[in-house]
Parts: sequence; C-alpha cells; structure tokens
Amino acid sequence: MRDYLKILLVLINLNIFHDFLYSQPQETLRNLNRWQIKEVAKHSLRLGDVYSAIEYYEALLKYKPYNYSIKYELAKLYQKVRNYQKAEELFNEIYQNVPEKYPEALFYRALNKKMLGEYDDAKEDFNLFLKKIKGTELEKSYKKLTNIELEGIELAKKFLANPTNIFIIHLDSGINKPFLEASPVPYKGGLLYTSIKKDKPIYFEKDSFVLKRKIFFAKKIENKYKTIGIFDNNIDDDEYDVCNPAFSPDKKRLYFNKCYKNWKNKYICHIYMSEYVNGKWSIPIKLGGEINLNQYTSTQPTIGIDPKTGADVLYFVSDRKGSIGGLDIWYSVYDIKKGTFKTPKNLGKKINTPLDEITPFYDYENKILYFSSNGLPNIGGFDIYKAYGELKQFSSPENLGYPTNSSADDIYFINDESEKSGYFVSNRKGSTPYLYENCCFDIFKFLYSEQIKLFVKGKVYAINDSSLYALLKKEIEQTTNNDFYVDSSKNIKTLSNVNVYLYLNDQNNNEILIKNTFTNENGEYIFSLEPDKNYKLVFKNFSYFDKIIKLSTKGYNKSDTIIANAVFLNVLPTEPIIIKNIYFKFDKWELTDSAKLVIDTTIFKLLVNYPKLIVEIKAHTDSLGNEKYNLKLSQKRAQSVVNYLISKGIEPERLIAKGYGSSKPIAPNFNPDGTDNPEGRKKNRRVEFQIIGNIDEQKIIYED
Repeated sequence: MRDYLKILLVLINLNIFHDFLYSQPQETLRNLNRWQIKEVAKHSLRLGDVYSAIEYYEALLKYKPYNYSIKYELAKLYQKVRNYQKAEELFNEIYQNVPEKYPEALFYRALNKKMLGEYDDAKEDFNLFLKKIKGTELEKSYKKLTNIELEGIELAKKFLANPTNIFIIHLDSGINKPFLEASPVPYKGGLLYTSIKKDKPIYFEKDSFVLKRKIFFAKKIENKYKTIGIFDNNIDDDEYDVCNPAFSPDKKRLYFNKCYKNWKNKYICHIYMSEYVNGKWSIPIKLGGEINLNQYTSTQPTIGIDPKTGADVLYFVSDRKGSIGGLDIWYSVYDIKKGTFKTPKNLGKKINTPLDEITPFYDYENKILYFSSNGLPNIGGFDIYKAYGELKQFSSPENLGYPTNSSADDIYFINDESEKSGYFVSNRKGSTPYLYENCCFDIFKFLYSEQIKLFVKGKVYAINDSSLYALLKKEIEQTTNNDFYVDSSKNIKTLSNVNVYLYLNDQNNNEILIKNTFTNENGEYIFSLEPDKNYKLVFKNFSYFDKIIKLSTKGYNKSDTIIANAVFLNVLPTEPIIIKNIYFKFDKWELTDSAKLVIDTTIFKLLVNYPKLIVEIKAHTDSLGNEKYNLKLSQKRAQSVVNYLISKGIEPERLIAKGYGSSKPIAPNFNPDGTDNPEGRKKNRRVEFQIIGNIDEQKIIYED
C-alpha cells in the first residue's frame, strides 16, 4: 500500500500542480557508463525530472534486460506520467516472470487496465489479486483499495450504459497546448486558466528556473478562444508558479496560489488574496499562518458564504496535520471582527478518504461542493463528485457519471454562471497528445444538452393559536380585569417573511440543509430542485412541532413545477402584553407577594405550557424623577421579575430583562391643562412581556 500511496502522491504533487520538466538525456547518455546512468536517473528523480529518469532507466535495461527491480521502478514512473499502456505492459511482464517478488504488480496491471477503459480485464485481474493475497500481509494493505476499484468498475458499466445529458467539447488550441492547462474560471465572458505557454519541449537545464505557471485570460472571438495574455500584472510573479484563481461571491476578492519547491524538493503552495479596488486588482497579500504553513501545501481555494455572517468561507486542499489522506479538503471561516481566517477544519470522513481529494469548487448559490477524488469508487483515477451542504455538513458524495468522468483523470470541475455549461480538466482520449495519448491535461467544456428544470412552490397562511390566546385572555382578564387587546380571531391570511427550509435526503438518508428562503408579501415561496432526489420542506411552527412537507423528484423526466400543499402556521402575539397588577413599593424593585401571585398565574404559566418561548420582560415608570434614575430603576424591576422566574425553574436563556424608564408611556402623565394625571401615571407604571422568539430559532444551525 505504501507504494500505491507513494505513486498517487507523486502524481498529485508533481503531475497535477506542476509540469514535468526534462533535459536532453540522449546527449548525456553518450558519455556515461551504466553506474553513472543509474546515479543520473536517481538525481533526475530528486529534481522532479521524471521524463529524463524514464529515459535513463530505459538505457539501463539495455545493459540488464532482465533486471526486474529496474523494470518495477520504470513501470511506476510510466504510471506517474500517465503512460498507462506502457505501465500496464511492464507490470504484466513483471508479474508473469517474478510474481513472488512483486505480487502487487498484478494490482497495478489491473489499475492501468482500468485507466485504459479495459474494465472486464481489470475486473478479472483485481479478483485474481484478492485471491492471491488472501491470508498474506498484503491483504491488510490492499483489500479495501481493491474492493473500491472493483466497485468503481461496476459503476463504470452502469454509467456507460446510461450516460448523462451532457455534451463535451475539447477547447481549441487558443487555450489547450501540449503541456498542462488547469483551473478554468469563467470571467467577463471569457476564461481564466493556468498554463505554461510552451509548444516545444522544456529542457531542465535551460528553462526550469525561468518558466513558471501563470494565470492567463482568454476571450471567445467568433466561437473560438484567443488568449489575450497574462491576467493581471499585480497577480503575476516570476519567482513562483501562480495558479488556481477563485473569486469571492461578490467578485471583489480573488484568491489564488503561489507555489514553489522547498529545500526537500516538495512542491508547496500558499494562498494569496487580492481585492478589486477602483477598477484594479490590488497587490496580493499572503493569508495568515492559520491557512499557510511552511511545511505543508495549502492549495486550490474556492469560496463560499458563511450563513451566519455573510463572510467568506475558504475551502482549500492541504496535506497538513489532521488530514485523513495524503490531500484533504479543509475549510476556514473569515472572522470579520478580527480580520483573519479562523483555524481551518477538516471536512471529515464523509468527504475525505485515505487517498486524495483535490480541486474543489463550491457553488454557493445551490450549496454544492464539487471535487475530485481517487479514494471513492471511480470509473478511472480521479473522478468528479458533488456533495450538498456547507461548512462541515455535507451529504454523501455523488459521482457525476459519464461522460463528465472518464477512465482517465478528471479534475477542476466548475459551473458557468449561466448554469447551462461549465468546464473541467482531463487527460482523457481527445486531449492534446504530446509524448503519448494520456500524457497531458487539457480544458474541456460541457453543455447540458437537455437540462431538466424542476421547482417547488407553495403558500404559507397564518392562523391564530386559539389555545394560547384563550389561556392568555382568561388568566390576564381574571387577574387584572384588563381587556386583552391582542386580536384573537381565527381569520386566515397569507403569512409573509416566514423562513422556509429545504432539506435534501441523500442516498444514505442523511438530511442536509441546502437552501432557505422567506415567503414574500403574498405568503409565497419557491425553490429550484434537482431530478431524482428526495427532499423535505420545513416550516418553523412557533412553539409547536415544525410543519413538514416531504416531496420527491424521482420519475420526473421533463421540466415541471410541483405545487406543494398549503401550510398553516400558528401566529403568536408579537405586541407587548400588559399585566397591570405587578406592583412595586415606591422607589423599590423587590417583588411583593401579590406581584408574585400575578406572575405565577400569567407569565410563569405561559412559559411552562410553551417551553420554547423566549420573552422579554419590560418594566416602565412614569415621568416623575430623573430619567437616568428611572431607567436604572426600571431595569432593576425587570430583572427582579426575571430572577423570580428563574428561581421557579425557567431557563435563563428564555428570559430577557429590559428597563425603559419613562420613555414609552401608554397614557398622558399630565392633563391638557398641565395638571398632574394620576390615572395616566398609574397606567405608565407597568410591567409587560413580549414574545420575541422561539428557543429553536435561536440555536445556531451550523457549528464552526
């Protein structure tokens, strides 16, 4: 398994993020003996010059054609550079001749057959491999990996038999060149992407220190792409590879990578940010030490929105401590008060696997995370998946199927803003060949040939809660002889500004909140849905069980709008409710026994019967005395009521004390002729309460 992981990690660190550079080994080989060739081969590998190392190892085989240790190293190198055909041939030769020395060669033979789309032969090899390693040390390391590959083969057959309605276009030579093109991002009707603009071989000795990856901008002119040049001079940096651009939702901030090789020859990326100010992109700043760590890579940023604060949420890839596999997807929420990103958190085992997850793209409008993985069942190498949710709450990943995914590696998925098309990167058949068919990554565009659009809409109505109103009316009238002035009719009317939540039930029956909206002035709401999914709508029913509507889009094969049943929600009083008989002694705030009795039969009973209610206790004074003093006195009186309710077992988080002094009179303190109005003052010296919320609505839905 260590060899398998090593191959995959080298593939990530060298191949996807950085082009292989190579020298001119044919010139060098003329002057070397076989021992020197072996040392030069090792040196080339240390420098990341894999293509040269391949040529040196091939030269060594001419001296020792039956040296299977050299052939094994060479086979792994061919797999690293995605020459699946040559790798499969070498692993086959090794397994046929020395299976006892390299039993895992059968696994790699099967793996390369799968990458070539030879699924039946690969399945046969994987099953044979499982039999061969049963009861051996290799079983522990390879059994789970092999079963994942076998599951992927069955998935491939299913997808190939039922392709999705997507049309794939290989972008023209205005963008795609013989070397890697990556990280496409739609921008101003064109496309940002990362590349080394080079049509000829890159020679290690001459070019490695001057050629760097850069972000380019291409426009579409007469249905063809034309690269205009470097995206922005402030973003560009000749000392680093500059790559992986990602915009904030408001397009005011650009996040991207600057990458380099450290002293251990490890490829390290750090995340930078530039702001769009006065029509220009500012000088980039490097994100702080929570995000960028010198010994680890932090790469491939994509941006979401914090549902609580509206701040940027940074999703990115890293191999830092705490990673489940070699490379994992992490997230960090921007702290608006501190002006920094918080400590990153791993997305967890639902998304990340013991292998690698890379190239995330977050669709913040629909709350979908797209990413590539080779640790989930795949139809070949890295497949593209999607998961619904945000922060750390995501549904189980779904494979996007064929033809978005192929038997080769498919990465860097991104939707266009129109949601009718998008882009991804692949080394599949049809990409620009250079040394061999699958060598190089190109950018592909996809179009939805027939996109099914589904919606659900409905109405929410208000109906007064007769039981609560009856309780309040009866108790308050009996205690205070005061008319209960809140309208308690049962008239039904549409209800605006209701928060409606849309949850997705994924294939593992996980419920993930993916959207929420508010009803309009007519009580209406609407959500867009995806085909072949199970959903539920949740309506917060104040102090009662939530109202729920379950719906499914399974079986819909054309665009449609689902009309949901009408929802009736209880409406509780929002106006302050006056309780007159809570009296205090002059200039005092301690509750009298008679005041406690009133509280016991009104507010306390209400809070016991409706254990989710949050109320504000409001205390008022008349206008006699200093206003500052009255404000302080009224606050103490309100707090005394709260303290009494807490002593009777009401949770403190359900109670808020607020003194208003004489600022909110309900009757005149003076008569029109300027004389004192004792009756008016008496009405103003009051305690009242107001229902301000529901304990469930105060809970934070998402944990940071």
